[in-house]
Parts: sequence; C-alpha cells; structure tokens
Amino acid sequence: MRIANRLLAFLLSLALTLGAVLVLIEIVAYAVGAKAIVLDWPGLYRWASGTTWGSGIVRLVGVGLAVIGLLLLAAQLNPRRPDRLRLQAVDSATDAAITRRGLARTLRDAAIEVDGVHDAHVTVGRHLVRVRAEVHDGAAPSVDSLHAAVASAAQHRLDALRLAMAPALSVRIRQEEQQ
Repeated sequence: MRIANRLLAFLLSLALTLGAVLVLIEIVAYAVGAKAIVLDWPGLYRWASGTTWGSGIVRLVGVGLAVIGLLLLAAQLNPRRPDRLRLQAVDSATDAAITRRGLARTLRDAAIEVDGVHDAHVTVGRHLVRVRAEVHDGAAPSVDSLHAAVASAAQHRLDALRLAMAPALSVRIRQEEQQ
C-alpha cells in the first residue's frame, strides 16, 4: 500500500501544480488584457452562475466525488501488514524485530540446508508462512520424509527466532524434472 500511497500523492500533487500554473497563466493574461489562453473561464463562470445546486450535473459530480472519497478512505483504513515482526524481548528496555524479508531469507536458508532440497521460496503473510521447497526428480529421498525434514528445519528456525506472535507454517514440496 505504501507504493500506491506515494503514487496517489504524486499524481495529486502534479494535478494541483498544473492547476495552479493554469490559474496563474489565466490571471496574468487577464491582467494584461488578453483573452482566456487555456481555459474558457468566462464561459465557465457564466455556466456556473446560471446553474443551481440542485441541478443534475452538480449532483452527479458531488456523488462521484463522494464515492471517490469513500473509496480512498476505505483503502487507507484497511490495515497494512506490518513490515517487521516483533521478537520476544529479553529485557523490557529492548525492542527487537525482524523484517519479513529477513524472516523469508532465514527460513529459505533453513529449507535449503535439508539434503535433497535444490531451492526454496518463502512467502511471509500476516498469519502464515509458506515454504515451497523444490527438489529434483529422483535425486531426493521420499517426498514424505523430505516434507517432514523441511517442516522440522523451518519450524526449528522459527522457534529459535522467538517471535512475539509466531505465524503458522505451511510447507510444500515441488518436484522438478532434472535437465
């Protein structure tokens, strides 16, 4: 959500800057006695002075702006997943945490250390960590024993980290054909 917020903020600031530049151009043009350059603001002014608040177009624009505002509000009220996962503190004066990326790398390393595992992909969610270990076809022991070994290694590493709220662990084994 952080990237979306930055993109929306950039677009909004760009639109406001362009609007301000257009208004300045029109003010300078009016001050020197020239006609409207970019916007036909005299025609817009005449239309706005003859339009009531109860007209259909004004209501439609108002409803559209309200819907956009509610969508933006709902997007901001949706809680982001935390970037860091807190660790149990040994001392009350200590605040320690691990990033999601750091946890994923640690669990990937634990999975790769298991004999027969060629590669591993780890996804850290809010309440669940998914480990997908890849093995070459025929080069590893049985899938069941490999599943148990990877799950045990990853769970041992997770327990060693002592997370304040440890996520559940899901392990899958994927066999690849050896080339």
